[in-house]
This record gives sequence, structure tokens and C-alpha cells, in this order.
Amino acid sequence: MDTMEALLTRRSIRKYRPEPVSIEDLKEILAAGATAPSAVNMQHWYFVAVQDPAALEEVKAIMGGVVEKFQPVLEERFSRHPEQIGITNRFLSTLGGAPVCLLVFMLKPDYPDRDGAMQSVSAAIENVLLAAWAKGIGSCWLSAPQRMGFGPAFQRRFAPDKGGVRGSGHPGLPPTSSPKLPPRRDGRYLIV
Repeated sequence: MDTMEALLTRRSIRKYRPEPVSIEDLKEILAAGATAPSAVNMQHWYFVAVQDPAALEEVKAIMGGVVEKFQPVLEERFSRHPEQIGITNRFLSTLGGAPVCLLVFMLKPDYPDRDGAMQSVSAAIENVLLAAWAKGIGSCWLSAPQRMGFGPAFQRRFAPDKGGVRGSGHPGLPPTSSPKLPPRRDGRYLIV
């Protein structure tokens, strides 16, 4: 798959087949994340790939708290489509059956250029999503755990000395068909 194809066809996958992601694929995906550009080459990211079944259950237990706290956000966001609330909650609580939960931490959370550090971590996340998709591995990136204040719970359990968690991703083999691209909004760029 070439770069443009990966960019134009990648979608957020929220339901996965039960097959595991191979260690070789996972290592290549994480290596792609680590090659992202970063502010003054600080390489602000740290990845934890949780695939042990018992550890995944711990992730799901933490996500149960996220579901509860995220409910008002979902109710506001999906006021016209309330069926999406249940769909989203099921995904959050089960991870869609993903065999891996990828946690991304921002090393040195007290770094003076916090915006640059966050942009660096975001670039690493995008590299991971695209590298996975290029291998036929779907994913869905979540900011809800960090946004709802559950970053410290993930940090304490999985990487106590690696900075704050910035989100989680869930790589896995997608179903045979991918979701359609949601409509894109016009007027999102200007060429001067």
C-alpha cells in the first residue's frame, strides 16, 4: 500500500476479528511511531502495548470508569443520534475485541514547550495508525481516557515513570469491510 492509499483509506475501526496481532507487526508499527518528527528531537513518546489477557482486563476495568464519566459528553455530542451513545459505550468498555491496547505516554510532562511535546506525540500516534493500516491492521485512537482524567490510572499501572498518558489505540484485524469515510467539511484549507 502506498502512502496516499494509506492516508485516504484508513478509518477508525471499532470492531475486530479475534486473531492476534503478530509480535513482528507490532514491533514494526511501534518502530514507525518512534520515527515521527519531534520538537527539537526530544522524541517525547513512550509506547506500552498491552496484549496479555489479564492486563487487557485491567485496561477494560479502567475503561469502565471512562464510560461512566464520558456519558454526558456523548449525550451532548450525539443528541440527534442517541443510538451512537450505546455503540460508543460498548466499544469503550470492550475495546471492540481488540487484541492489543496501545497506550502512548508523553515523557517529561513538565517539558517547557508543552505544545511542541504534544504535537510530537500526536505525530507519533499518526505514524502508528498509518503503519498499522499499511499492514491491513485497523485501529481506533481514543483521547477519552486522558480527557476524562483516567490517564493517571493507566500511568500508575503500566508506566509509572514514563510521563502522562495522552491516549490509547486499539490495533487489530478489522472485519472484512471497513466503514465509509464520514463526510468531509468544506472550507478547511486556504492556498495563498
